[in-house]
Amino acid sequence: MNTASTKLAQSDANAPRVTIVVSPRERFEQAILSLVAILATDDAPFRLIYVDGASPEPIAAELEAAVVKAGHTYIRSTLYLAPNQARNMALPLIDTEYVVFVDNDVIFAKGWLGALIACADETGAGLVTPTILVGPEQKMPDLPIHHAGGVLELEPTTKGRRMKRSHGYEHQRYVDRRDELTRGETGCTEFHVVLVRKAVLDDIGPFDDKLIGFTDELDMALKARARGWKIYFEPTSVVCYAVGKRVTWRETPYFCLRWSTRLAMGAERYFYRKWDLVPEFQRQYEFLRDHRRHAFPFKGLQKIIGWRATVWLTSALCETIAFFHSSRIRVPRS
Repeated sequence: MNTASTKLAQSDANAPRVTIVVSPRERFEQAILSLVAILATDDAPFRLIYVDGASPEPIAAELEAAVVKAGHTYIRSTLYLAPNQARNMALPLIDTEYVVFVDNDVIFAKGWLGALIACADETGAGLVTPTILVGPEQKMPDLPIHHAGGVLELEPTTKGRRMKRSHGYEHQRYVDRRDELTRGETGCTEFHVVLVRKAVLDDIGPFDDKLIGFTDELDMALKARARGWKIYFEPTSVVCYAVGKRVTWRETPYFCLRWSTRLAMGAERYFYRKWDLVPEFQRQYEFLRDHRRHAFPFKGLQKIIGWRATVWLTSALCETIAFFHSSRIRVPRS
């Protein structure tokens, strides 16, 4: 082999097999911290496509500068984006064997990326989900487990199909349970971090951008499973959905839009119609009630007016903010 051919072969051997796609989830203040953690990943070469959905301009400038300096691709929308809308913007640019979809508020333990790729290589999995922790990133790994594989089943009943969903080891301390976690097939993933074969995306088509609320990852898992693809849980890949910091005023509009009753529950009803499921929405309404309190904790006020009145006030504030900023997000017809 001549010198030119040798260099070409070495170049091909070192070419990234995976593209990381970052999309907004619900906030922006953690975005820089998460991006720095991605760029520090050194266990496997990767390409990066960063999709920014109208983050505040100072954050956007810092994100773009870091992504471009590292030689990767930065895409910015002037409108807020639901996660599936952002992912679809990246799809035409992906030409690697694997894709890892990452939310913009995730931190990573050393070796996270290589472990996902190794699992896919060794099992033939179409999708691979890591161990996902949740909490303040500085406490990692002594945090609760958010997702360590899970169950996703559609059970026939006399009223129609009922969806059964649960996360493995949810709310249990990772440091107490990590020795019990083993690689194996699982029912679903979480979009906080998930590896997907490019062949799966080619097979199932683009993401359903009508799914703005809770069920985007469930839709992907159900479609992939229907086409015969397997989903694996890889315990040695550990990431953290970083929460704990209060929502700031400049990210409140996006946060409230993402979790407005109109958008989130409209998408949820669409998902249940799409998969012909028995409509059961109590869990979703409880999530909205509790999750929106991150924007307005009102702990002192709660002692005065009580929990119920505080919850009502929080919801009213978020819904009002969402209404006045509704023109800042594209809403597909559902």
